[in-house]
Amino acid sequence: MRLARVTNRIRFYRQDRWRRELYRDELAALLEENGSPTRPAVQLKDGWAIDASLSLPHLGRVLEDSEKIIAERSGSRLSADPYRSYFQDVWKTEDLEKYPSVLDFATSSDLLATVADYLKCIPSLSTTLPPGIRFVESNAAFDDQPDNPKDSQLYHIDYYSRPNVYVIVLLRDATPEHGPWTFLPRSASQKAAKALGYWSRRRGYRVSDQDVYSAADRKDVLEFCYPRGTVLFIDSSACFHYGSRNSIKSRFQLMLGYTGACRTDFSEAILPPKVYPIRATDSRLRKMVLNKNMLGISSTTEPRA
Repeated sequence: MRLARVTNRIRFYRQDRWRRELYRDELAALLEENGSPTRPAVQLKDGWAIDASLSLPHLGRVLEDSEKIIAERSGSRLSADPYRSYFQDVWKTEDLEKYPSVLDFATSSDLLATVADYLKCIPSLSTTLPPGIRFVESNAAFDDQPDNPKDSQLYHIDYYSRPNVYVIVLLRDATPEHGPWTFLPRSASQKAAKALGYWSRRRGYRVSDQDVYSAADRKDVLEFCYPRGTVLFIDSSACFHYGSRNSIKSRFQLMLGYTGACRTDFSEAILPPKVYPIRATDSRLRKMVLNKNMLGISSTTEPRA
């Protein structure tokens, strides 16, 4: 992670500086051009925030379209994946055009104001890991060992980009029976990580409950059990989290991953990037979010020398 951070800071220095300067000097104008925010931005506190107002722009359209996708693709395993048998992403590349509500939601000024404020730069929608867009179903029926937590069902802190922000939308009501996203706030997570020697050679990426609770109080654990349409903003690179444990009832959620210009992994060097559709009429802000390499695009705003 340290090597990747240094390498990417060199490789994307101009991009990072440009995005940070635009955040500092022109964010309000960029948001206005993209579509005036409808209200004050949600603020992440201790690494997370929840919006249960159902009032975020385009959220209603996302929920309406999600029902079509669930009806078409849920309930059966679409492809074999021994890595995460309990979890599947049913999003397809063609859905970007078929269901424009998702990108409209992901690039709305209300969401971007929150994400940019936390990252302190103009964010980009991830093109590698984690996928910028995932429409996921968790279902214990897919799992041949539902009582044996594994992989992302175990506590971990994401390494892809620090900081990294997920925006997670519940597409159906979530209760403990749905295997909810479960996490510790940033302060409790960082305290536990330090006590456990997380990121050191003696500690693996996935951590058992027993080990986490030896360094953190179970009373600090939060479960994302809320009604359909509730939105969680969370820094997954700072908060211990897991999900999809024994989802007796299928859990459906939309997951959007945002990063800055300089990641802490090498995924951009080894994985083919996702490409998001960009229209000539899109705002500068939307173009920057959908294309991390915005420096290569003609724009009314240019990076400073």
